[in-house]
Amino acid sequence: MEDKRERAHDIAEEGLDKLVEGDTKTGEKLIDKAKKIDPKAVEELAEEVERDKEKAERFVNRKPA
Repeated sequence: MEDKRERAHDIAEEGLDKLVEGDTKTGEKLIDKAKKIDPKAVEELAEEVERDKEKAERFVNRKPA
């Protein structure tokens, strides 16, 4: 079961990379494929991305010491 989740997570990550690169069609296909394998893994990746985004925003908006 863990392999399935890990595979879905990896595919979803690859999809996000494609979206960032501007390849929307491939990115969406990969994310849809990952959702079919394990929707929960895609949700977990989305949560990870949101946490990373929040950390990055705090870093960018931090005043220099």
